[in-house]
Amino acid sequence: MQTLRNIMIRISIILVGSALLVGALAGAAQDKPGADGAARRETAEPYEGFKSDQALLRKHLIHKAKDGSKDIKASSTEAIQAAQRIFSRVSFLFRSRQEVLELLGDPATISDYGKPAGKGSSSPLVYVFDMGLGGLEFTISFDKQVPPKVDQVRIALGH
Repeated sequence: MQTLRNIMIRISIILVGSALLVGALAGAAQDKPGADGAARRETAEPYEGFKSDQALLRKHLIHKAKDGSKDIKASSTEAIQAAQRIFSRVSFLFRSRQEVLELLGDPATISDYGKPAGKGSSSPLVYVFDMGLGGLEFTISFDKQVPPKVDQVRIALGH
């Protein structure tokens, strides 16, 4: 009788221990960074008002052309201010090229002064915010690792 009781206690301990182990592993799998973590990071705004700033990046001034030339879309004051907020509040370091493009879009879409994103996976992305008389140029560079990640963000006065 004592042996049967000891066996039942051991089985109960094994079952409870197994249940705790399975629960711990399931919890660890949910906390593990990966595709789900990246998806959560992409859907969440990096700061309050980010989505609005994202839209403002493409707010333009139109410089009317003379002599039948093409009008020039230049960055508005609001676009330049939004760029300053984004680049001062969002960390781009160690992000992939795709993540940067998802956050900011192709640099050529900022204004007519923008430079299209190069085809190379480690070619820099250059975002130009220019009102027609000069402005800011943000260059995001990538390392040579596989896959390339942002290793530097430089800010310069344009033109």
